[in-house]
Amino acid sequence: MSHVCQPEKKWFVLFTRPRYEKKIAQEISLMDYEHYLPLRTTLRKWSDRMKRIQEPLFPNYLFVKISMQEKYKVLSADGVVKFVSCAGRPVPVSEMEIVKIKRIESADHDIAVERFSSIGEKVKVTEGIFAGLEGELIRAPQGSRLLIKLHMINYAISVEMHTSHVQKIV
Repeated sequence: MSHVCQPEKKWFVLFTRPRYEKKIAQEISLMDYEHYLPLRTTLRKWSDRMKRIQEPLFPNYLFVKISMQEKYKVLSADGVVKFVSCAGRPVPVSEMEIVKIKRIESADHDIAVERFSSIGEKVKVTEGIFAGLEGELIRAPQGSRLLIKLHMINYAISVEMHTSHVQKIV
């Protein structure tokens, strides 16, 4: 019996057309590729009512786990613009970064997504569901937030965090 060497699958980030994230996720799912579209629930106001909707945590981005041999098939999905790349090569995202995002997404907390530009204190969470996560503590008028930066897509996730639950990383 011969062994067929399966190419290693890694997480990559797709940049999408605006408001195509869910459609692309559905199409990639039909292609039988693993994908991850982090979502958050927000309250939207229309003229006559308020409604809770789920929207992408990172607008215009979708994570997909594929081998490099599969990249052209994924690029063919309607609405995909390109892979997030460096020097023309798609940049892989570590499994640990995906796990961090999933932990934050699954918590019942007020999550804000922010473009980052300022540098804050590096901290490690010592208590609660986020124990062990490292990030930057940023100050906001309503309290403190833990910020996890995702450098490759220039986004960050922040979540309300009491300062007694973090310790400064030296």
